[in-house]
Amino acid sequence: MEFADPKKGNSANSAAETCGMKISPNKMVFFLPPLSYLCIEDHGTNRLRISDDVTPQTIRLYYDQEFKIGSTIDIGGSASVRIAYLENSTIPLVIKKFFNSSMEEIINEIKIMRMVSHPNIIRFYGVTKLKDDADYSLVLEYADGGTLEKYLWDNSENFELENQFRFAKEIAGAISWLHDEEIIHGDLHPKNILIHRLQPHLHVIKLTDFGRSCLQDYTKEFTKACGVIPYMDPKIFNIQENENHLYGITKKSDIYSLGVLLWQLTSCSSPFGFDEIENERLKVIALEIAIFKGRREDPVPNTIDKFVELYQKCWRHEPDERPDIRKVISELKIIESIDPVSNNFYSITSRNVVSQQKKGETMENLENDDSVSPSYEDCDINLDKYQM
Repeated sequence: MEFADPKKGNSANSAAETCGMKISPNKMVFFLPPLSYLCIEDHGTNRLRISDDVTPQTIRLYYDQEFKIGSTIDIGGSASVRIAYLENSTIPLVIKKFFNSSMEEIINEIKIMRMVSHPNIIRFYGVTKLKDDADYSLVLEYADGGTLEKYLWDNSENFELENQFRFAKEIAGAISWLHDEEIIHGDLHPKNILIHRLQPHLHVIKLTDFGRSCLQDYTKEFTKACGVIPYMDPKIFNIQENENHLYGITKKSDIYSLGVLLWQLTSCSSPFGFDEIENERLKVIALEIAIFKGRREDPVPNTIDKFVELYQKCWRHEPDERPDIRKVISELKIIESIDPVSNNFYSITSRNVVSQQKKGETMENLENDDSVSPSYEDCDINLDKYQM
């Protein structure tokens, strides 16, 4: 957080009074009012300032003393997530603590989260600065069912068609809300989709992690090529089309990710067995090249053919050939209304058996297929993100 310089005289004193600060010759002592808010300065300075007034621009600021900090539930590449409770409350919240993130990146996520309001998107409550931390942490809604990835793994044998469609509609509905607000998520994959238990047997989807999100008009300025390979728009991989290693993700990039997610709802397994190879650089490069050349996952037996057609449209290579999110939702409603007895299926083989077979065969196929071996003659792949 930045404040006016005391050496500048009256302007500094005025700023200090506004922010609840007391200035002495050698230091500034900060006093928070009983209920405080942060305001993002929207003129390119990437600052947060204190405000006593509640406006559309303000964010609730929580004292660290207000929280009882619980266990860490996740540690990612740029943030850790811990459970916390407000004083005199039994309702769990989440504190997302950043590391390896610039102030610009943190404020970008705060700006996006502040705009979001949808039942299938994690709710943003405000920010806090924990003891001894230099940067702010986000205070978020807690989803107690873990990630979609874990849920599918744990429920692969009893994840019924009804729940597949419900999850598909909830994910698509959240994306639709974002796109209507001109927000691109930019990093959709099963670890960024959470499950919340409303009842013992009723779960709802919650999209989270807007660290790589952006507004439609600012994609090229703020977005860099990174993400989880099987869910990334393959247009990103060709740096010949993206000077300076920047790319302009679009809403159709989210649609590509959605296509892979819809396939995963039917398979309950990681596409191309990626969870087993994600730390093996050469195999990841081989997979990226394969996807860029058009490799996609095969339909899972017992999948409704119209559902297969839908996700195959979503993951087409050319963004203009992918449907928009409204078309996706419209087709999901049509598919859901079809009588399953009269519908066409790809096979009557058990989905779970095939899923387990594919898990072991996927990387063997990649390694033995000359068309997807690590050859860089046919396309210019951005390898910088794999430097270790």
